[in-house]
Amino acid sequence: MLDPQTLHRRACRVLPACLHTEAVIALEGDEGRALGTSERALARLLLPLRHVHRGWLGFRLAAETRDALCSRPMMFLQDATEAREGLSRHAVPIVWGPWQATGEPPRARRFMTCSRDGRARLWVLPESGILVYDWDDWRSLSAGGSERCR
Repeated sequence: MLDPQTLHRRACRVLPACLHTEAVIALEGDEGRALGTSERALARLLLPLRHVHRGWLGFRLAAETRDALCSRPMMFLQDATEAREGLSRHAVPIVWGPWQATGEPPRARRFMTCSRDGRARLWVLPESGILVYDWDDWRSLSAGGSERCR
C-alpha cells in the first residue's frame, strides 16, 4: 500500500501548480457511495487498476495558497489554467478554463473553473481552506452539462 504522502502527490496531478495543498481530506466514489478517507480508498481512486468514472476529491489548502487567495484571489488564479501533469503517464495535463467568483464576499466567497472538455471542475473555498476537484466522465459541455462553465 502507498503512504499518504505518495497518494497526495498523485492526487495533486490534476491541480494547477500554484494551488498548493497539504493533504487529501475527503472523497466519494462513483454512484454516490462514500469510500471514506482511508489509504485503501484513496488508492482505489488514484491507481490505474480500476477507473472511477465520477467522484470528487477534497484537498486542504496550504497556508501560502490561503494567504494569496485572501489578498488578490482573481489575480492569483488567472494563471492557474493547466494541471501539473496528465492523469496517466502519457496523457496531456488538464487545461482549465477561466476562473469565476461566486458567493457573497467575504465569508461565502468561492471560486470555480471547469476543464475545457467540461468533465471536471475545481472549486476553491478560501475561507474553509478547501479545494475540491470533481469529475464526471459522462458530463461534457457539448452534452449540455455544467452550464456554469460556458
